[in-house]
Amino acid sequence: MNGKKKDGSDEIKVIEEIVEGYWICPNCNAKNRGAEQQCDACGAIRGADVQFHCDDNAPAITDEAELAKAKAGPDWICPFCDNTSPASSEKCTGCGSARNSGKQRAVKEIPAGGAVPKAGPSQPKAPPPPMPAAFKIGCGIIALLFLIVSFLSCRETPEKIEIIDNQWSRVIERQEYKTLEEKAWQNEVPQAAIRLSSNREKRGDKEIPDGFEDVQETYTEKVKIGEDKVEDGKIDLGNGRFQVKYKMVPKYKEEQRTRTVKKQKFRKEPIYDEMVTYNIDRWIDIAPVELKGTQDEPKWPDPGVIKNTPPKIGDISEKARKEAYMVKVKRLSDGKEYEVKKMRDKELTFDQFMKLRKGTQWEAIFSGLGDLREIKLDPAAK
Repeated sequence: MNGKKKDGSDEIKVIEEIVEGYWICPNCNAKNRGAEQQCDACGAIRGADVQFHCDDNAPAITDEAELAKAKAGPDWICPFCDNTSPASSEKCTGCGSARNSGKQRAVKEIPAGGAVPKAGPSQPKAPPPPMPAAFKIGCGIIALLFLIVSFLSCRETPEKIEIIDNQWSRVIERQEYKTLEEKAWQNEVPQAAIRLSSNREKRGDKEIPDGFEDVQETYTEKVKIGEDKVEDGKIDLGNGRFQVKYKMVPKYKEEQRTRTVKKQKFRKEPIYDEMVTYNIDRWIDIAPVELKGTQDEPKWPDPGVIKNTPPKIGDISEKARKEAYMVKVKRLSDGKEYEVKKMRDKELTFDQFMKLRKGTQWEAIFSGLGDLREIKLDPAAK
């Protein structure tokens, strides 16, 4: 039986075939043709509990007589001897009893991929395989080291320190008001600029349509190269045969091909514009001024500011001020030295720096890892 159904944009042909199944003898475990009423190996009668099976890609039945038997209907079960007999048989092939009270075997629909499992209590999951001992030990060591580092990092201890050096730096960034010579296209010249000269220059190109030409174009096309026969479910006919449905799914490959197409041609024409040279007064960055020191009180360098309103050429203004402080300390318990630029992740301030004079001693807080975190500047803590 053939048919067609749509799958996306492709038409898929559907084929139905009747194939021979098999059953396994529960007495001797021999494999028998589905239509056989008795085991070929031990002669045991095929009972009602025997299940039919179907091999993948089992050959289709083409003999007309066998097809007629397959389509006659499911076997029936004798209530006296539990034997199963063909639908065409009026008497039990096992004990000869009349069919009157016989019951038909079930016709079962089996989806593609096999029978749908029956719902039941969930099976306990198998325990995962044990981890190797070496892996467990390695993980334990890493975890222990992490805990130790975390503990030491969080742990804080007081220590006595002495200031042994001071360093400071102050920088002023500056700008100067100057006359600059610049160039720009005439529509981009600043309004305050003083034009000096201009020159006609090529600014770019524009593309002008210039007819059509034949060009070779490469493209990809899907080409059908055959079909895959894919099972789409089956029906257990209850008599040792199965009705199997197949989808004939087209197979394709992509091929590179060429074709001649008309394509628009263009020619380039230059675009000219006026390039203007001009003077303009602007603030520009100049060299900063800096002062450095040690024990002396930090001071700001002279920025040399020259300020007019409105600004004049040669005027100098401040842009930004930056300062940095550092003290060098010695831990009295072991003589270890540290450079301190921050406390608790905050830069040293001018007021803090002025308190931390060379030769003074202070209480400081150290982490368990030996990092200096804070100097107690409260006079009560000295």
